[in-house]
Order: sequence, then structure tokens, then C-alpha cells
Amino acid sequence: MPIEKNNRLIYNFFSLGVVQVINSSLQLLVIPYVIIRIGAAGYGVIAIAQVVMFYLSTFTEYGFNQTATRTISVNRDDGGIVSQIFFRVLFSKLILCVIAFVMLLLLVVTVPVFRTHLLLYLAAFVFVVGQALLMNWFFQGLEKMWFIVLTTLIGRILFVALVFLFIKNKGDDYLFLFFMGIGNILAGVIGILIAYRLYRFKFNNPGWAEILEELKGGWHFTVTNLSMNTCQYANIFVLRFFTNDLIVGYFSIAERIFFTVKQGLVIFSQSVYPRVCLLVRNGKDKVTGFFKRIYIPFLLCVLAGSILLFVFTPQVLFFFSGKEAVHSVFILRMLCIVLLVVCLNIPSTLTLLAMNRKKEYFRIYTLGGILNILSNIILAWFFQTNGTIIAIFITEIFITVGVIYESSRVHLPEKIKPA
Repeated sequence: MPIEKNNRLIYNFFSLGVVQVINSSLQLLVIPYVIIRIGAAGYGVIAIAQVVMFYLSTFTEYGFNQTATRTISVNRDDGGIVSQIFFRVLFSKLILCVIAFVMLLLLVVTVPVFRTHLLLYLAAFVFVVGQALLMNWFFQGLEKMWFIVLTTLIGRILFVALVFLFIKNKGDDYLFLFFMGIGNILAGVIGILIAYRLYRFKFNNPGWAEILEELKGGWHFTVTNLSMNTCQYANIFVLRFFTNDLIVGYFSIAERIFFTVKQGLVIFSQSVYPRVCLLVRNGKDKVTGFFKRIYIPFLLCVLAGSILLFVFTPQVLFFFSGKEAVHSVFILRMLCIVLLVVCLNIPSTLTLLAMNRKKEYFRIYTLGGILNILSNIILAWFFQTNGTIIAIFITEIFITVGVIYESSRVHLPEKIKPA
């Protein structure tokens, strides 16, 4: 049985690894092409729009990647509960998409910077719809990662093909996120059809009471995830207010490579999270032993990878973006160090999530988001890009210390009942 579980964990890790390699590599493949066609400043405009769409996507996902994944993982053998969660989450996301679109309309109408690129933002909302339809949360909970690989591959290939076929000059910048959204919509629809046919769900139209119950259970995670997005994506947004599209473009190039490498941490977290949800019911020793066996080797790999990327930063940047990336060397090297800080909080964060410690999780990341915004505004004002880097360091250290402290206060008895 332990061998079977370890094999499944390895399968989950490599399946999600393939997903992220496909996702990140294909995006990196098109970045040099897009920069050549629309310029670094144009790519900076796209980067700002992408941040807005990430926020709206986080709102429509509403923490289901934590709450629904956890519920399905614990109740995977109960077809009735799995079916019920499937339809409740799907309908909830569609309703949230409507609300998100209204929010976007208000934003582009009231903020001049966004109104200037009205077409780009309206077209980019397709990205939000596509993200809402993705079924990764469902297959992750059931540990059926192969279906995530399949749907992601199809969606990303479509995205890349559309970019190379239709983006030819600066006026086509609005098509980038639109095509990414089209790819996600295709992947989402295929995922829904696979889940529906394989598990033979009977159609269940959830009532408003059920949807409200689902939303009520996820608001802590939604606010927390928005705070996490603030720590991750708002840096570029704040930087734009104190600089220009060109500087934002240089920062975005380094940040995109950093996010690509950081996906290794996401893969690891998503792979082990369902297992932690099961082990946490068996007491602290089980969880601690699991992390010692799995996490420490992973941390050493991250350390080695960060050192290599730090040393070969100029070559990596030149490979992906050519001479445009010379200004991004210092930024990416500092982000290599940030990667290690983020990696240190993985065990504590997963423990808090598995224990359903919403309040602690919410408090740490919300305060981290506020700290990020305030420090970024002050430091970017005086030091521009260097100030943003310092703000990122301050925020990630605060979050890492916070989750480690809170998880150390969590008492894991010999046996606990799932929440």
C-alpha cells in the first residue's frame, strides 16, 4: 500500500509537471515573437491587463482550488457528494463570471489608463471565462492528473497557433489574452465533457441556497488568494504608476521567467495537497514524516536550480528575449533568491489548508497583501524597479515567517474528523 501511494504521488507530481512545462514553455515560446511584433512597451501593456485578469480569475475561482479539491479528496469514494460538488462549483463559477464582467466594465469606464485600451480589456475577459471553466480542481481532488495534462496541452497548442497566425503588428496586442482565453475555454469544455462522461453524473441543478452555501464556505480563501495575487502580481501594477510601459516591459520579462520557474513549487504543492488532506487526520507524526521524506529533497533541488539560474541569468534572458532583456538581469537574479523564501513556507501553508485553518491562512496572506501594496508604493516611488524588488522580499519573508509560526501553533491530535 505505501508503494502504491508513493507511485501515485510520483504520478501526480510528474503529471502536473507536464502541465506546467506545457503551460510555461509555450508561453515563453511566444514571448520573443510577441515582443518583436509589438515591442517591449506593448508587452508591458499586455502584462498590466493580464494582472487585472488574474485578479478577476481569482475572484471567479473563489477558493474552489482549496475548498472543493479538499472536499472531493476526502469524499472521493462517495459518488453522490462528488457529483453534487461538481455542479455546485460549476454553476457558482458561471454566476461569479457575470459579476466579474460587471466589475471589469466599471473599471475600464472609471480609470483612464484602462479606458485607453478598452478593446484589449474587453477581449481579455475571455481569459477569465476560460479559467472559470477549467476542471483542474476536480481532477486534482480525484488525483486524476492525466486529464489535466490532456486538456492543458490542447488549449495551449491552440493558443500558440493563434498567436503565430494572427499577431503581426502593434495593433494586434489585444489578441494575446483573447487567444489565451480561447485556448482555456476549449480545455475547460473538454474537461467538463470528460468528467461528465467518465463519472456518469446525473444533471443536478443546484438551488440558490446551495450556491450561497458554497460561496459562504470559500470567501476566506477568496480574499486570501486575492491577497496572494497582490503579493505576486500587483508589483507590476504599482510599478506602472511610477514608471512607464517600457520599464514595466523589462520587469515583466524577468518576472515571467521567475513565474515559470516558480511553477515547480506550485506543482509540488498541488501534487502533495490531496495526500496531506488525508494524512492530517492521522496525526502530526504522519504529516511530519511525510514532509521529511518528500519535502527536504525537493527543497535541495530548488536550491540547486536557483543557484544555476542565478549564475546563468544573462544567457537565459538572452535566449528567451534577446537584447531587450539586458535590463532585466538584476531583477531576475533577485527573484531567484525570492524563490527560496517562497519554497520554505510550503509545508506550513499546506498544513494550515489541510486543517481547514481558514482564519489563520486568511489573516497572514491578507496582511501580506496590505504590506506588499504599502511597501511597494513607498519604495517604487523612490527607487522604481529596485524598490519593487525590495517590497517583494519584505512581503515574502513576512508570509513565510507568519505561516511557519501559525502552523507551529496547530495541535494535531492522534485522530481528527474531517471538517
